[in-house]
Amino acid sequence: MKRFLLMLNGKFKNFILICLSISLLGCGNDITRLSDDDLRQKIQDCDYAVNLSTAEHQVCENYHRECKRRLDEGRFVCT
Repeated sequence: MKRFLLMLNGKFKNFILICLSISLLGCGNDITRLSDDDLRQKIQDCDYAVNLSTAEHQVCENYHRECKRRLDEGRFVCT
């Protein structure tokens, strides 16, 4: 039972982190304010990261989405 509660607590913590990440990044304010160089570095960090948590993976997906948005605007900033 204790193991189940610890597992549930970990999943709940991941769920909260995902919700916070989405709510903070959903507006796009923080990511859209990143310079092209900073976004490029964040993308590179994500691409070489190993063992990402669910929340970290979601943040990386948001960086990739922003990179694609800038590409659609004609700004090729991520390689």
